[in-house]
Amino acid sequence: MALVIWLFAGGGEAELGEREGNIKGIVHFFEKHFPDFTFQRITPVRSKRPPHRVNSNAAINALGKTGVAFSKQIKAKLDDKIKQGDPLCDAILILDDLDCCCNDERKSLFNDTVNQAGNGAFKEIRRIIGFAAPELEAWVIADWSNTIAKHIDFTKNHQAMQGWLKANQVCFDVPEKFSFYNESKNSCDNKLSELLIESSRQINQTVYSKARHTSFLLHESLKPDVVARKCPIFKDFFTQLQRL
Repeated sequence: MALVIWLFAGGGEAELGEREGNIKGIVHFFEKHFPDFTFQRITPVRSKRPPHRVNSNAAINALGKTGVAFSKQIKAKLDDKIKQGDPLCDAILILDDLDCCCNDERKSLFNDTVNQAGNGAFKEIRRIIGFAAPELEAWVIADWSNTIAKHIDFTKNHQAMQGWLKANQVCFDVPEKFSFYNESKNSCDNKLSELLIESSRQINQTVYSKARHTSFLLHESLKPDVVARKCPIFKDFFTQLQRL
C-alpha cells in the first residue's frame, strides 16, 4: 500500500493554487514527483464559497500562517485527528516559507509541535520538515529557463524581467539567500514574490500571480534537480522525501 503523508503547508495562494483555473497548488507538485505516495493536504484549507453558516474553525483555518502561528495551526489539526479517531498517517510533511528566519530554530519549533500534539501520539511518526527559502518563488527563479522563460505569459519579455530582478539584488544562482531578516517585520526586509510580481509589471501586460503562475509552474515545468543544485534548503527536504 502507498505511504500516506499528511501535508501541512503554510502560506496560502501559491500553496492552494487558483480555484477558477483548477490549479491544485503545492500538493499537485508532490503528487507528480512522488506518485507512489498518497498526499493528504491538511493545510492550507480553502474556505467554502459562499459561506452558508459561521465557520467555528475560521481562525485556525485562516490562510497565510507561518512560523509560530503555523505551528499552532498544525497542533490544532493533529489534535483534531486524534479526537476524531482518524487512522494515523505514515509520515508528516511540513513545508513553510522561511522568510529569512533561522532554519534550525524553525525546524525545532515544528518538531516540538508534532511531539506535543495529540498527547504525544505522533512522537514515533516519521516527519520531514522543509522550507521554501525565502518563499516558493525562489524555486521558480532557480529554474528560470524552464519556468518563466517558457511560460506563454512571459516568454517574450522574460529577459527584461530577469534583468530588472538582478538590478534589485536577486541572485539567480543562490536565490535562497535573497534579502535578510527584518525584526520589525518578522520576515524578510524585501519579499521575493513581490519583486517577481513587480518585474512582470515593467513590460508585460500579464501580471505575475502567485496563485496562478507559481502553482502552475511548480507542477508543469519546474525541474527539482535544477533547483536542488542552487537551493540547498530545498535539496535537504526533497532528498529526505526520496529516501522514504
